[in-house]
Amino acid sequence: MTRRILVTGAASGVGLALARQLTDDGVAVIGVDRAEIPVPVDRALRVDLTDFAAVREVAASVTELDGIANVAGVPGTAPAATVLAVNVVGTRVLTDALLPRLAEGGAVVTVASIAAHRNTLPAEALDRLCTVDSDAELADWLAEYPLSGAAAYDTSKAALVAWSARLAARLLPRARAVSVSPGPVDTPILADFRESMGAESIDRAGAVVGRHGLPGEVAAAAAFLLSPAASWVNGIDLPVEGGLAAARTHLSAAPPVGTAEPSTERTTR
Repeated sequence: MTRRILVTGAASGVGLALARQLTDDGVAVIGVDRAEIPVPVDRALRVDLTDFAAVREVAASVTELDGIANVAGVPGTAPAATVLAVNVVGTRVLTDALLPRLAEGGAVVTVASIAAHRNTLPAEALDRLCTVDSDAELADWLAEYPLSGAAAYDTSKAALVAWSARLAARLLPRARAVSVSPGPVDTPILADFRESMGAESIDRAGAVVGRHGLPGEVAAAAAFLLSPAASWVNGIDLPVEGGLAAARTHLSAAPPVGTAEPSTERTTR
């Protein structure tokens, strides 16, 4: 039987790469985006995730699914309300509406970010954000926790990681939920991240590991997690960042593999 997976953000970047890979693998893809999806998917749904009523209408039109891939997101160059509406509220509203249609053994894979570690808000603020259901509630939350767009991006991704873990516990034993946290990825919005996070920070991350990630590399990880091959992978956040954290932690303390330890003796040739 053909698997059916819904992919948000399927018009560009990681979402497009995932829709393409799944389609090539014989999966029936339901692509969700506010823009036209440039690959032949089984069904294309146009919706803006900031329109929560429209999101619920779209969900009501979907039948049984084997997986949900929450990839859509906006960078911190957008206003904080937009960042949180798309990255957290719209994503959660859509997922909650689709869960009754998720088949046993299915999976929810949500793209977060390693930027989640930059969040400065307490856990209770993230928990409350993950219960927001309307524009008015989001405005109230932002009044209590005012954020810039850049800080809202970091907070949105921390909220997604926490929400995904709670969702995994909630879905047991019928289905799975995991999050994927990429580092910088060479997508059309990389320039936005250079602006909102600082070009020096983004460039430094690429220099440490040799390059930025590719959309297909993050998509490959998400495709695996959506597949039956990952049936015992649940409730985790998977960093997909080329070894950036390991390099930052250990590279300064040890020479790269293949290099010699510094000698204390003078040699001549």
